[in-house]
Amino acid sequence: MEEFEDMAMTSIRSIIPGIVLLAGAMMLNAAFAQEAKNPVLARLGNGETITEKDLTQYVGRRIDLKAVARNASGVTTVVQEMALARALALEGQSLGVPPRSEKGDTRFDDIYAHTIFSKISPACEAPKDEAAVRDFYDKNPKAFTLPTAIRLSRVILPAAEKVDGEPAGTWLMNQVQVIGAGRQKFEDAARRAEQAYKLDAQGDLGWVMLNEENLILRALGDANQGDIVGPVKDGDFVYLFQVAEKRPSQVVPWTEVSAVAAKRAVSYCREQARIDVQQRMFQKYGVQLDENAVRSLFEAK
Repeated sequence: MEEFEDMAMTSIRSIIPGIVLLAGAMMLNAAFAQEAKNPVLARLGNGETITEKDLTQYVGRRIDLKAVARNASGVTTVVQEMALARALALEGQSLGVPPRSEKGDTRFDDIYAHTIFSKISPACEAPKDEAAVRDFYDKNPKAFTLPTAIRLSRVILPAAEKVDGEPAGTWLMNQVQVIGAGRQKFEDAARRAEQAYKLDAQGDLGWVMLNEENLILRALGDANQGDIVGPVKDGDFVYLFQVAEKRPSQVVPWTEVSAVAAKRAVSYCREQARIDVQQRMFQKYGVQLDENAVRSLFEAK
C-alpha cells in the first residue's frame, strides 16, 4: 500500500507541474489575445500603455487630428503626442502641479500638458533689434533652410476601390506600364482615378516640401525629375506619384527673409523647444513607441 501511495504521489507530482504550466500558458494566451484585440502602441517606464482603444478615444475628441490619423505615419505622430501628454502629466505630478478640476479626459489632458510644457520650456522672445535679428539669421542657418521641394503629381485611391474592374493597386501598376510605354500621360491616369474617387485631389499638387516626418515624402526624396514612384500603399489608400520638377534644399538669402526673420526666430525657438522637451520627457519616463504595432493597425484591414 505504501509503495502504491508513493507511486500515486509521484504521478501527481509529475502531473501537477504540467497543469500549472498549462494554466500559465492559457493565461498568457488570453493576455496575448486581449492585446491582439487592443494592441499596445506605446509603453511608459512605469508600466502604463497606450493602446488602440486609447488612440480611438483620443482622436474621437481631437477632431483636428482625424485627417492626420489616416495612415501609419500620421498615427505615429498622434501616438507621440499622446505619449508626450502622459509624460508631461507625470512631470507635473513630480513638480507638485495639481491636476485640473474640470471634467474630461484626465489621462490625456492636453491643457494640463501644455501648462507643464510651458513651465519646463524656455521663453521664446523675438530679437530686440535689427542687429539681433541678423545675428540670429547668421548663427541659425537651419532655421531659414528650405527643404528639398518637388513639383508633385499624385493619384490616390482607396485600397478597397476597383477601377475598370481591377483592384486599385493592380490598376495603378498597369498605369505605370502604359505610361512607361508612352501610350498615355500621368494626367490621363489622374483624370480616370478622379472618376472613381473625388474626396482628395488627383493630379498636380504643386510644389511640396519634403520632410523626414512623413514616410512617403521621405521616400520621394530619392526620386529624380520625371520619375514615377509607386504604387505605394499606406493605410487605407494606395498612391502613385510623379516628380515633375525638383529643387534642392537651400538657405533663403537674408534679403528675402529680413522682414519675417524676427517672427521666424520665435517659431524656430518653439519648434526646438518641443523637440528638446519630448526627448527629455521620453528618456526620463521611459517612453517607447511600437511602430510595428502602429503599422499592424492598417495591415490587418
